[in-house]
Amino acid sequence: MVARTTTSLWDRFAAFDPGLMRLASAMRAVLGTAATLAVLTALRAPETALVVGGFTAMTTSLAISDLHPRNQLITLGLGVSLSLASLSAGAALTPYPTAAELIFLVVIHLAVQARRFGPRGLGLGIFGFMAFLLSQFTQARADRLPQLGASVLVAFAAVTAVWYCVGPITASEALRRLRHAFDVRLHDVLRDTAAMVATGQDIDTRSRSLQDRLDTLHASVLLIEDFLDERAADEDTEALLPHLSRVEVAAQRLAVLAVRAMRTPEARTDLAERTARQRLARRIRALRHQPAVGTACAAERCAEGYEGGPANRPTGSALVLDCFPAVDELAEALRVLGPRDRPAGRRTPPRKHASRTFGALPHRDTDTESLKRGATRQAFQVTAASALAIAGGHLLSPHLWYWAVAAAWVVFIKNESTGEVLLQSLRRLAGTVLGVVFGYGLAALVGGDGPVLLVLLLLCMFGMFYTPSHAYWAVTFFITGTLGMLLALMDTFSTHVLLLRVQETALGVSCGILAAVLVLPTTVRRASDEELVGFLRVLDRLLRTVAAGSTNTEAPTSWGRAAHDLDQALESFRRACLPLTHPLAPQRRRRHHVRHLLELLEAGAYHARSLAATAERLPSGHVPECATSLAAAAERAHETVTQLIRVAGHGSHAASHMARPTAARALSRLSEEQRVSRNWPSPEHRLLLHIDRLDTTLTALARALDPLASDPDRTTVVPCVRVDIPLPHGPAQAAAVSCSVLTDRCERA
Repeated sequence: MVARTTTSLWDRFAAFDPGLMRLASAMRAVLGTAATLAVLTALRAPETALVVGGFTAMTTSLAISDLHPRNQLITLGLGVSLSLASLSAGAALTPYPTAAELIFLVVIHLAVQARRFGPRGLGLGIFGFMAFLLSQFTQARADRLPQLGASVLVAFAAVTAVWYCVGPITASEALRRLRHAFDVRLHDVLRDTAAMVATGQDIDTRSRSLQDRLDTLHASVLLIEDFLDERAADEDTEALLPHLSRVEVAAQRLAVLAVRAMRTPEARTDLAERTARQRLARRIRALRHQPAVGTACAAERCAEGYEGGPANRPTGSALVLDCFPAVDELAEALRVLGPRDRPAGRRTPPRKHASRTFGALPHRDTDTESLKRGATRQAFQVTAASALAIAGGHLLSPHLWYWAVAAAWVVFIKNESTGEVLLQSLRRLAGTVLGVVFGYGLAALVGGDGPVLLVLLLLCMFGMFYTPSHAYWAVTFFITGTLGMLLALMDTFSTHVLLLRVQETALGVSCGILAAVLVLPTTVRRASDEELVGFLRVLDRLLRTVAAGSTNTEAPTSWGRAAHDLDQALESFRRACLPLTHPLAPQRRRRHHVRHLLELLEAGAYHARSLAATAERLPSGHVPECATSLAAAAERAHETVTQLIRVAGHGSHAASHMARPTAARALSRLSEEQRVSRNWPSPEHRLLLHIDRLDTTLTALARALDPLASDPDRTTVVPCVRVDIPLPHGPAQAAAVSCSVLTDRCERA
């Protein structure tokens, strides 16, 4: 009983922190900082050296976001030289405050420009910025530079020793942990699906919970994809990703069919219906026993009684019976999940070949150019915000002005639009205020007990790194708590200092918002439109590949690469729209409109993933029987996407004047698609089915972006989807484009 409870708690822990990456980062930060302080204390280093060493150790865990251990070591090596150079420049300029502040602005500009090189550039920028900030914080002098440089070297050595000597994590171990997190989240999806089937009805809260479970399962797949992209994968691990995608698609299809069946009120009290539901729930629960292993025994247990003759066949409504083949399909996908168990004769081509087939390299080049332009624009914004923060910070405090600069710097990290900067600023300010109250209470309670303050400092540091990044207010809360404990240890703790911290933070975020609005501004709408166009372009490449490569034996590989790029584009669009979809967003109609767009894009991404997963099931060299129809359907969908790119590129769409009462999730929309037939379609015909459903979703997206009527009360029904879509107002030019799309569809019909 105790072992089962411990295993369950550990599984919940693994699901909350995929791959235990945040736990590893937090433990490394705490142990690395503790080891650094212990070594420097043993060497009787002065207080300034302790502060520099401790903050450097903490910065290493903050700056390194690489997933692969080898890449982490490379970033560490580059961070050492960059930190020493920046610290030396700051120490040499300390006697000349004006020159130091001007050079600080140059360092800030270069650090932000480094973000064009991706996550490693962002990390190296953090190293350079923090090292120069430390030189100003400690008022380092050139004569103390050898001592401070030694502290930096001790910090990096201690962190490296902790990372690679105390419980090192190899690439295979990290991948195994990510796989375990995927299995746990799949277990949660199956548990919620079985519970819904057993109750016989779809309660809104249960359906929303299942959608959240599917979202976390998809996040695990994306994390594994990023890890495999970052490492040099061998042949076995290379074959893992298609099987994971197939399992994810099968689990989502089962959830869609289960929701559709449970939302049908007919025959709820029928005995045969209840019996079929109970048998279906038992089969789904059987999949939960060994999702990580995926043995043939699990598949046999799920198929038990289904093919055992008419006497053993379940009876019930057609929608419930449709779920049984989906269970068998998921069981089969689990059985071949392990790379060693993949069917003989099936070889997964290298990822580079797949990317070249699909043409992903031009897409990556486009993303790189966009990243460079965004980094240049943001460099000027952050530099302007920092200049304002330096000027205003000196008015508040001549000695603690760098707190305002740090706040102005942070609110731009991983944020592009003005709305994102505003949202991050509010989170930063809220976390700082709460952290000041928390830090003051702890410091007053503990008094001047040094060991207890040190323990509390390390605990706050652990919370800072273990808290998910999307809960930034909590991260700031722990950062401020850590600062309070540090001030108490240095005997500089006071109410005035804490209030000054809040004032400097408010000044810094205000400068950041002002710079985001005035210096090369990018509105949320413009950013979301750009990401929407990016999503549609990736989808367009996928459809062109299907249209031109349905008779090509290498096409399924390129489809899998396309589905991965489409998922990444969807995540980028979701992040860009976050200020609009936030519960505190003031424009309610616009919030519902954007959520509706997300719902449609998620449904389209599901059909794209299903396309790739179904194509992967086809034997090597097999040409689909419906290749001509598939190419024609893909070409029609490609034409719709082309029109959508024009509409989204003009940015002429607007929210409806008649707000939707609720924004349905993708699971609800997919479950409302009409049932095809009793017989489970073949993989070849399923390709055609998903293309057709994708085209229907794109038509609904065209209507959402490009209204047809001036009557705000007018609604239309999307073919094959039993939901009403509101028609928001828009300009006549955009309406004409949408009319041409629908006219073309009528002619084809």
